[in-house]
Amino acid sequence: MKKIFIIIFSLMLVFSLSGCGSKSASSPDILLEDTDDLLEDFDDYTELPYDDQPDSFMDTKSTRLSDLISSNFNNFSDAQDAFEDHVSQVSYKNETALISSHNLVVSDMKVFDYMLPLYMWGETLDDEELETQDIATSIYEGEDRSYQKYDLERESETRYKVIMETHDGELITTQIDYYPDIDAVRLETIDKGNLALIFEYVKTDKGYAAQYYFNSPIASSYGVQNKAMCVFRQIFSGLNGSLARFEDTEEPPSIIGDNPKEEDFIKGATDWLTVTDGDIKGELNGESF
Repeated sequence: MKKIFIIIFSLMLVFSLSGCGSKSASSPDILLEDTDDLLEDFDDYTELPYDDQPDSFMDTKSTRLSDLISSNFNNFSDAQDAFEDHVSQVSYKNETALISSHNLVVSDMKVFDYMLPLYMWGETLDDEELETQDIATSIYEGEDRSYQKYDLERESETRYKVIMETHDGELITTQIDYYPDIDAVRLETIDKGNLALIFEYVKTDKGYAAQYYFNSPIASSYGVQNKAMCVFRQIFSGLNGSLARFEDTEEPPSIIGDNPKEEDFIKGATDWLTVTDGDIKGELNGESF
């Protein structure tokens, strides 16, 4: 049921952003009506007993929902959520960690926007998803939506692209490559001709390793944020692992096909934190603990 709420939240987010980002001011009433209809449809499903759910809802081959439940990316995402939640819970043991550990977790909404295809469609596109893409992408495209056009293109069984055209005619392209033999994903977004995001995760012997590369705030001056390309890294097994942030750095080497060691993976980080059996250590804002 958690994944259903991700879909609902995503759709509501898209509607709200489209109201702010379109060329002309959208009517809040129209947006509210759209999301109300969406939630009413959701209620129709959740009010039925589990065994009586419509086949279209429960069918393991149904569009998008099956991917959200069973995709390898979402297995990674669930494990990541559990680890990050644990880090948040144990950070109270140290004042520095309590105040600053959130800076090691990716929370940029633009990054979420670029990665939304992974949450919606998973790491691959199947035939049914391609056949029904107009239904799914209609929430994104149009004069009163976030984009003028929003297209899905499957280039192979393990690669697809999402091509978005803004109302100013600029293109944002996200390419997703899946490596099924090693359970790994690479996502790369080019926004208006510039590299905007690289995301990778790999399944390791005991858990997962992941990295994000994007433009992130590194300081502020008189209320103005100074940004630079930064690397955020995570490596964890269950509830044990590390978070690290590298400020103002070049594009990192790919971890696809690699089995990084935790100590090497976070070495040289500007800030880092490690959790081992509920104990924490690290260096944040120049202070070691």
